[in-house]
Parts: sequence; C-alpha cells; structure tokens
Amino acid sequence: MVSLLGTNQPFYNLVTHYLYVSNTLNQLKQIHSLLIKSPTKPNHRYHILVQLLKRLLQLPGDNLRYAHYLFDQIPKCRNQFLWTSLIHSHVLHDHFGQSITLYAKMHQVGVSPSGYTFSSVLNACARVPALFEGKQVHARVVQYGFLGNKIVQTALLHMYAKCGLILDARDIFDRMDDKDLVAWTAMVCGYSKMGLMGEARWLFDNMEQRNAVSWTTMVAGYANNGDMETAKELFERMVEKDSVAWVAMIAGYGKCGNVLEAKIVFEGIQMADASCWAAMVACYAQNGYAKEAIEMYKKMREEKVTVNEVAMVGAVSACTQLGDNEVAATLAKHVEEGCCGEF
Repeated sequence: MVSLLGTNQPFYNLVTHYLYVSNTLNQLKQIHSLLIKSPTKPNHRYHILVQLLKRLLQLPGDNLRYAHYLFDQIPKCRNQFLWTSLIHSHVLHDHFGQSITLYAKMHQVGVSPSGYTFSSVLNACARVPALFEGKQVHARVVQYGFLGNKIVQTALLHMYAKCGLILDARDIFDRMDDKDLVAWTAMVCGYSKMGLMGEARWLFDNMEQRNAVSWTTMVAGYANNGDMETAKELFERMVEKDSVAWVAMIAGYGKCGNVLEAKIVFEGIQMADASCWAAMVACYAQNGYAKEAIEMYKKMREEKVTVNEVAMVGAVSACTQLGDNEVAATLAKHVEEGCCGEF
C-alpha cells in the first residue's frame, strides 16, 4: 500500500518516486487515488498523469479501459508519445478498429504523428483489413515526409498486401532502397496469399537470408494451392519446422484427400500442439473418416490438449456423418459458447 503519511518530502517528489518503482496495476491505482485526493499544482498534476499513463501502458495485460480513463483526465493532451503508445497498445491487444479511431482523433486535434504512429496504425489497417483508411494514412505519410522511413515503408507494403492490392505493395517494395528481411518476407507473404506462387518463389529464391516465417509462408502457399509435391520439397528442407508449417501440410493433404500422408505428417511431430491435433481431426472429418475423427478428438482430450474451435467443428461434422445428431447438437452448442464439449 502506497503511503505518504509522516513524510516531510514534497508531495510531487514522493509521487514521482513511487511512480518509477511501482510495477502493478493496484499500485498505480493507489497513486492515482492519492493524486485525486491531494491538492496539486496543474503542471505537476499533468506531469504525474502523463507518467502514470506511461507506466500503465508498460504493464502486461489489457489495461486499456483504465488507460483511456487516465488519458481523458489529461486536458488537451498533445503528447505524441502518449497518443502513439495508446494506438500501439490497441494493436497489441487486437483492438484494431479502436486503434484506427484513436489515430483519427489524434489527427483531428492536430497532434503530429511519428513514424512509429504510422507503422502502428498501418498494421491495424492491415489486420482489419481497412483499405480505405489505409490509403488515407498513406496520404498522411507522404504529407509528413515519412515515405522514406523504412519501418513505415514496410508497414505500407504489408497493409497493401493484406488488403489484396499486390501491385501497390510491389510498387512500395521496388521503391525501397534498403530492403530488409521483414520487407522481403512481407512481399513473399502477399504473393503467396494471392496464390501467385511463381512470383512468391522468385522472391523467395532471391532472398539473401530467410527466416521461419518466409519458409512457412511458401510451404503454406503451395499447400493451399494444392501443389503438395512442391510444398513437401520445401517442408523437408526446413531446418526448424513450426506448428504453422505442420498444420499447413496436414491441411494441404486433407484438402487433396490424401489422409494417409496427412497422418504420416502428424505422426512425425514430436510435440504436437492444439492446432496440429485440430488439423488432423478436421482432415479426417472432411474426408469422411468420421470414426477416426471422433477417436482423434477423444484422444486429444485424454492427452489434455486444449480443444479449440477447429477440433470441435470437426467433431460435430463427424457426429453428423455417423447420424449421432444429439451429440452433434451438443457439441455445436459448445462451439457457439466457446467451450469444450464431452461425449
């Protein structure tokens, strides 16, 4: 419990000290409570609120509701760092719409954005996706002279690729003087998601260095397009295979109806996570192997693997195929409620 009783130091100095040593939400709320109850000079109050909000945004967890409560108490806030930190925090917690709205308010009150502001809101536009808003941000990027900023360029590329404007993304890419691994990978991802595997492969083959994301993107791209031979060739060349790559192979074989190969892939995983198990349940179900899908689902529960929505949907499909509509209906209800069901 924060206590300032019995001290001779000025209130402002003590609160500032406690702010820097506080690292829990409860401690910050106590400091805020003291600030509300104690008479404080306007400039001191402003500084404390700013520092309080900065500390709050550094804490783990989603504290954005309280963050906005604090932010609203800062009169006519023109602190670029605070605006940008709030925008970025919304992106980190998947509140993409709120991030875009906050950026718009920042512009309305006349606070100049930074490169970090632009990269954060462009990331939000990419995740929605929100092409119209993304283009508006692009115009502001040009207006404020950030078009040559590598981080902003990569964010623009990523936004256009995610929104399906691959030619615009490629135009940004070609104009970049210093293309790093992130930019190359973003462009490969863009082509892959559009099914343009020829263009994706050319870029992939010409990359000076590759990471797990670029390898997985290519494997998933070929698998999604039914070219399992090429997907397998790249998959086997991967030094480190993540769960996304394993799932892509299982789902790809399932999509092609090759359940045996999917099973071989699954059995080759040393530590299969929930997404791999779910992919195998779905593979069985979509190819008419209802009993196998249900057995896989039951084994998943026995192994205490977290059952996700993909696995439950596969189990529902399998039960329906077997004519067990009662169990299928129960599981379907669990899917809607977002919880795990039992047979």
